[in-house]
Amino acid sequence: MPQSEIGDWLMVPADHLKKSIEEGDVPEPSSPQTHWEWHARFPETAQLLGGWFSQDVVDDFPDHDAVADYAATTDPHVVARLVGELHELLALPLDEGDYALATAELGMEVGPPEPFSHGAWFRSVAAELSGG
Repeated sequence: MPQSEIGDWLMVPADHLKKSIEEGDVPEPSSPQTHWEWHARFPETAQLLGGWFSQDVVDDFPDHDAVADYAATTDPHVVARLVGELHELLALPLDEGDYALATAELGMEVGPPEPFSHGAWFRSVAAELSGG
């Protein structure tokens, strides 16, 4: 694109952003649709699930105690970011099947510990990491 046209081109998204801000028009919350979108939106959740919940989790951490290991070995600012991501995930209009999809897309290779469903386990992890 010629240099002279770049300014005009940039005004198009700028006008859309200005209108959105002035009118308070934002898209409805929705779940990510692709593997890339899940990882882009929930990077710390992907780090926890993909890094600590592989098929070997039961060998390394009895009773899924990997969450405690994550909390003990991860910078508190990053843990706080993860808690925020979990709350964002839980605020989406998802059903239990969507939570199961989320765990798979974000790298978890095992199911949640008994007796938890995927959604209940996400709530449990958020509560544990936030000290509740």
